[in-house]
Amino acid sequence: MKLSYDHNHSLGYLTGLASRLFNNLIARRFREAGIDLTTEQWGVVMLLSKGEATTQKQLSEQLYLEKSSVSRLLDGLEKKGWLERQPDPEDSRRKRVIPTEKALAEASRCSAIANAVLSDIQQGIAADDLEQGQSVLNQVIGNLRDLNG
Repeated sequence: MKLSYDHNHSLGYLTGLASRLFNNLIARRFREAGIDLTTEQWGVVMLLSKGEATTQKQLSEQLYLEKSSVSRLLDGLEKKGWLERQPDPEDSRRKRVIPTEKALAEASRCSAIANAVLSDIQQGIAADDLEQGQSVLNQVIGNLRDLNG
């Protein structure tokens, strides 16, 4: 079976569109709640608040972003008072990225907003369909990770 490429129906286009629409909705809900945070910054805050990353390198790896992009995100978050950079006691060349009290306090509010958005966008979709869709996306993500090395 020969596949022909149809951009508007391709998996890449559809997942990208879904991601942009999802991020736009979360950003709007954050603004409506008085939270000055982009969705990209939210990804950083989420990882930091869960203790899943403590260095810029770890954030880059977990978010699949270039170090320079993460650096800009960290600069913005630091200016807003959401994080601090501190010397790493184990390696003076590195800085640890630490969420502030503000970030930790707001993280639960942001999570509640993100959960509400997820609930809203999943309306009318059967649980089995969601599970199957997530399974397929996880397989695609695995393939992409393998292909990207």
